[in-house]
Amino acid sequence: MKYTGPKLKKIKFKPFCKDFLPKNGFLKVKFKDVIDGDTAYFLINGFVESVRFMVVDAPKAYPNVEPFGDIAKDYVFNILKNAKEIYLESDKFNNLYDDTLNKRLLAWVWVDGKLLNYMLIKEGLALNKYIINNQMKYLKYLNEAYQYALDNKLGIHSIK
Repeated sequence: MKYTGPKLKKIKFKPFCKDFLPKNGFLKVKFKDVIDGDTAYFLINGFVESVRFMVVDAPKAYPNVEPFGDIAKDYVFNILKNAKEIYLESDKFNNLYDDTLNKRLLAWVWVDGKLLNYMLIKEGLALNKYIINNQMKYLKYLNEAYQYALDNKLGIHSIK
């Protein structure tokens, strides 16, 4: 499927966060492993961190596999494993960490200039969910991707 989502423009290296408040900054990271279709491990400043993809809810691949869970996980793994450059971007209208016990970092995930969050939703491998603020940076694109996947009955939208 041709990528039609947001493009990564020239990166302005504002801080990813300041005093734990998101600032629309970027971090260049290295991929380490994937947990499922919406969470992966990245090497950040010498530490392996769990990162939850912002506004994305993919079917679970572990411990109880949901329909399309393994497909979403494999999709993310292959894209990240073969990436030349990966950047995480924070969003000033969202939290820096999720509200789970693990306090995973929340981020827009850019892979070779393409937004992975968008790609997952457009392929029908995830829902757009956990929207804290309607002013989040790429929400318009993710809503369009969701509608496309829904209209075309892609992935999780192909089952009842």
